[in-house]
Amino acid sequence: MASRQIYLDNSATTPPTPSVIAAMELAMTTSFGNPSSSHSRGDAARRVLEHGRAAVARLLGVADEALFFTSGATEANNIAILSCASIAGSRPRIVTTSVEHSSVLKVCDRIEASGAEIVRLHVDSNGIVNFQELTEALRAPADLLSVQWVNNETGVIQPIEQIADLAHGCGVPLHVDAAQAIGKLRIDGDLPIDYLSATAHKIHGPQGVGVLYVRSGRAVRQLLYGGPQEDGKRAGTENVPGVAGFARAAQNRELSYERVASHVGELRDCFEERLRIGLLDVVVNGGGAPRVASSTNILFSGVDGQALVARLDQQGVYCSQSSACTNRRPEPSYVLRAMGLSEEEAYSSVRFTFSELNTLQETHDAAEVVIDSVKLLRRFEGASVFAA
Repeated sequence: MASRQIYLDNSATTPPTPSVIAAMELAMTTSFGNPSSSHSRGDAARRVLEHGRAAVARLLGVADEALFFTSGATEANNIAILSCASIAGSRPRIVTTSVEHSSVLKVCDRIEASGAEIVRLHVDSNGIVNFQELTEALRAPADLLSVQWVNNETGVIQPIEQIADLAHGCGVPLHVDAAQAIGKLRIDGDLPIDYLSATAHKIHGPQGVGVLYVRSGRAVRQLLYGGPQEDGKRAGTENVPGVAGFARAAQNRELSYERVASHVGELRDCFEERLRIGLLDVVVNGGGAPRVASSTNILFSGVDGQALVARLDQQGVYCSQSSACTNRRPEPSYVLRAMGLSEEEAYSSVRFTFSELNTLQETHDAAEVVIDSVKLLRRFEGASVFAA
């Protein structure tokens, strides 16, 4: 294994910070107890939950009571979509896009097989939803519009304010998958968003804990049955240590938002610029649209992306080709294909994502490793394009 270890797969998950780990350890020791128990140990655990709910709510700009904890954004996405489909009755109509996370697209596939009408909107070459199609789709009654705020593969930001206003004007409930937006964008709790999903492990919190925001007056249907936890919305003993870690991660990001955005933006821009200087035929996928500061998805013409990821892994640089939830499948990214890339171009694209823990020196080192690896693979594959 290479001596260097440069982690650039932070859209898949971020490493927990020491303060997050300490908060979780504290919850597992001094605050140990079942939140549903009526004794003082239960009281201590409940205080951790409510403190965590308040901390996450502040980061999202919403009321504490509008949040309930889940196992992550995948579960939150499923609850929002299945709730609206169930409430609608025998033939729900749901509008979404072709570039959503698999946890949205797969649940839509499932309910479509049971008779639902699913409208999948096209996107432009940068991955932005086609507003003409969206407007047309919302002219007919719809039970839900589900749109990801920030794409997990490209970092492209959907104009969620305009989308929310359009949905609100048409009387259609809006679900926003904000897993990649939380802590990376300032989220305005006054937006007319009805359901919002988020997760801890994209902002240096623990894996396995997320939230679903539900606007007052909107209903949810339970997926799990048992006890009355989470105000009757999700049965089962809550992940108290996970919530404690989520709370600390949310507090950390609330206090450091501007600094983190500036830092990771500098790293991402430096990385892209160095690759443009060192290589021919590199294109930033979605580079013509607003993106979160941490993400870049790069097309290396003439290179097998899977081979590049493997080569970089051997060199101690960790990245991926697509979503962590689909990355192990030998298929081209459906997000990039929806943006108009050919199958070959999608296969030749690699995602690099930065966090506050990365350094400028790591960025320089990683860029040099990528440049050398691309040159080597292009020579090996007999490509007609060479590094400058």
